[in-house]
Amino acid sequence: MKEKITYIALILLLSLTSCNKLSAPGQEKQFDDKSYVRLFFNSEEECLEAQPPDFFINCHQQVDFLKNNEVEIMLTDVIWRGTYEVVNKKIIISMEPNFEVRSGVIIFEVKNNTLLIKSDDKTEWRKMKGNSIWN
Repeated sequence: MKEKITYIALILLLSLTSCNKLSAPGQEKQFDDKSYVRLFFNSEEECLEAQPPDFFINCHQQVDFLKNNEVEIMLTDVIWRGTYEVVNKKIIISMEPNFEVRSGVIIFEVKNNTLLIKSDDKTEWRKMKGNSIWN
């Protein structure tokens, strides 16, 4: 009887977790080789004018979605590597816990193909066009 209950619980758990995934296989591939940025300034000129004389402050934050569900994200001046998965309309980034991301998890809500919203602080991250963050 105990084995039967365990077996039923396992089937129920597997069916519930499979319902949370996007129905289209390979949904993550839509983000391959795409970058999203959060700009701190409206233009490159504004960013350069805001620089102190002895230090360079970042003009933006950036997340780069690579192949094989790998990701790089720059929040301050450190680039963190991890993996990502797409579940429903959310991108879940997992990495080693660190001083910037203590839990090791960052979640973005996918608004559309060009806009992500970072769940914890509701900041907007826009798809990069070309090789410049200022496009």
